[in-house]
Parts: sequence; structure tokens; C-alpha cells
Amino acid sequence: MRNLARLSDEVESLKGELLNIASRLIKANSENPPGDTSKAASIAENYLKATGLSVRRIEPVEGHINVISSIGSGDYGLILCGHIDTVPIGDVNRWSFDPFSGQVVGGRVVGRGAVDMKGGVASILTAVRALVKYEKRLNERITIALFCDEETGGQYGARWVVENQSIKGKAMIIGEASNHYRFGHTIVAGEKGFLWLKLRFDGIPYHGSRPMLGDNAIMHAVKALSKLKNPILSKVKAPYEAINLVRWGKKVIMEEYKDKRNLKPHYSIDHYTLNTGVIKGGVKANIVPDSCEAELDLRIPIGGSRAEAEKIIKSLAEEGKIEYINYAPPSFTPPGSDLIKILRRVSQSIFKEKTPAVCIAATTDAHYFRSALNIPVVSYGPGYEEACHTYDESVDIVDILGCAKVYAHTSIITSS
Repeated sequence: MRNLARLSDEVESLKGELLNIASRLIKANSENPPGDTSKAASIAENYLKATGLSVRRIEPVEGHINVISSIGSGDYGLILCGHIDTVPIGDVNRWSFDPFSGQVVGGRVVGRGAVDMKGGVASILTAVRALVKYEKRLNERITIALFCDEETGGQYGARWVVENQSIKGKAMIIGEASNHYRFGHTIVAGEKGFLWLKLRFDGIPYHGSRPMLGDNAIMHAVKALSKLKNPILSKVKAPYEAINLVRWGKKVIMEEYKDKRNLKPHYSIDHYTLNTGVIKGGVKANIVPDSCEAELDLRIPIGGSRAEAEKIIKSLAEEGKIEYINYAPPSFTPPGSDLIKILRRVSQSIFKEKTPAVCIAATTDAHYFRSALNIPVVSYGPGYEEACHTYDESVDIVDILGCAKVYAHTSIITSS
């Protein structure tokens, strides 16, 4: 424990570096789409090289760059994982500051990606820098894996890397935001899957002055989508090993959204949900539209399946033509795994919080690694989950520093 206390002091001494690397990563625009992570990847790569580590740069297509490195020797052990792409900034006029400023303001680092998840990447890099002095205590190799394309399904990031067998390890921590305003830190050990799709409706064009002689594709879409006024669909029973993850996931959401409990946000954990995200149809007001497309996001709870998800869509689509775009299965790591036990104990010692293992309604890269590597995978990182993909994104300095300590301690314990 004395060595762990010294390790915490070592991380604390790197606070200035931590803020600098977080700021520089945020300044490196890596919006996805288009998904060019070259600037952010170079920053991480140079930092790791300055730490004394060798770096492997994987670039399946130009600009879509993954960075992999390791510290220690022996068998492959814990993987510290993150992604360096972000969602787009949206309407720049709705930000109260430059979304790529990376400034430190009032105890927070601000800008796009501060929470999701350049703050977490900075915590990982800082933890690794602190571990250099303790490398001889590592009986297993700690891998650092930073991916592109997480925000668009992992095509050239996590999915490509695991399909090409470019990473190994016994367990993984993804530095995704897992803090909550009212509940504190959690360990995300389960997540829903998704099925993204397009519905296309066809019609017959005609002059807008005689619309009764055409067949309006938009109205066909409206008829089908009118069934989706309530985004909450059927409930799914979780498998036995995931029951506690689902219970805690619902508990956290109920606590976070007390004032909106009537909207049943906790149903997002164990129910299928459906969001109509995009609709496009017609070319001009005075032409009866001959086509209309809607893009949908169907979320699949733990215990659900793609087959059942497709059945739900077919029941709603009516005459619409279905095109499936992307799919990720629901997945989880049992809460009794050694990784979760160690991580929870370390987190509780640093942050003095309950730190339960939970299931979330979102989807991360974790499912690729659970299925391809067959290892325990959890998400644990700085930032409030509720702040992901929002305007005026920011992360607390205390949080990114504390998570760097958690990563460093957990690395030492799991590899000793």
C-alpha cells in the first residue's frame, strides 16, 4: 500500500502534464464524420515516445489512425483503451466558447471531446507516464490502445484491429465517461446493442396542384412512423448473470433523472427503444414526393437479439423497404469478475464512492473485445455520462486526475 501511495503522489506530480495533454488533444479536431484522427493520434504517439515507449501506428485507410503501445514485459495483461475521435461540434453558435479551445477554466478542461473521451485518454496517458518508475513491478505487459472510428461503429478502429488480431490482453478498461452528477462513479460492465437501419417509402410524382393524382411517399412514411410516438417498446428479461447490472443501471438513471421519472428513462435499460433520427423526402414543395427515407436507431437490451429486433422493425415498417446499416450486439462482463472487484476497490479508495457495476443504455467498443478476445471488459472514466455529445462539453480536473490514479493503481495490482 505504501508503494501505491507513492504511485498516487507520482500521478499528482504530473498534473501539469495531464492538463497539457488533455488540452492539446481537444485542440486536435477529430470530428467523426469525417473521422480523421491524424492530429490527435500524433499527439498521443509523441507523448508515448517521449515516455520511452515504442508505438505501433495502424492506419487501415488514410487519416483513420489507431495507436497501440505497451509498458512492462511478459504475458499480455491489462489493456487501457480509449478512442480519439469525437462527434461533430454541431451548431458552433450554440457553444459559449471555442469548441476546440481546450482551455482550463474554473477547474475544468473545456471543448469537444473533453468528456467523450479525450479527458479519459489524457488520464490513461498520464497513468502510463507515472508507471514508468514502477515498470519492474509489472509482471505482465500493460497495453495502451487508442482507436479511431468509435463514434461511427468502429469500422477502421476497434473492429478492424480485433478482426486483424492486432491486440492481445487478459482484461480491458475503456476510459469512457462513467461518472454521474448525483450517483458518482460507476463501472460500466454491460451495455445495450443497436440495430441501425433505413426505411424507404416509394410513391408516384405529380404536379403539386393536383396532388390527388400522385402517390405521396412522405405520407406513407408518416403513417408508419406515427406508430413510434412512444419510443419505448417491449421489455426484455436479463440473463441471470446480468440481473444486478441491469438493476443498478436502472437505479442510477432513476437517481439522475428524479425530476423526469414520469418519462420512464430507466426503461431505456431493459426495454427495446426506437429513435427516428433522420427523415428525408421530396425535392420541391410543388411536386408530389416519390420517395422518403427515415433512419432509425433501435437499441437492444441484454437478453434481446437481432432476430427479435428485426421482427419489431418489420411489424412497424408496413410497406417500407428495409436496409440494415449497422449492428452491435448487447454484451456484458459478469460483476463477479476479478477485474471489477479490483477496479471497484481502487475506485472506492480514490473517490470514496459506492462505485457499483452497472449496465448502460448506450453502446461502446466493448462488445468487439468481449466477443473477439473473450476477456472481461469494462468502461470506467472521467466525466459525466450525461454530458457526452452536448454543447459546452467539459471535464473536471479532479476527475481526470483521480481516474489517472485509478488506472495506475489497477495496472499495478492486476499485473503483480
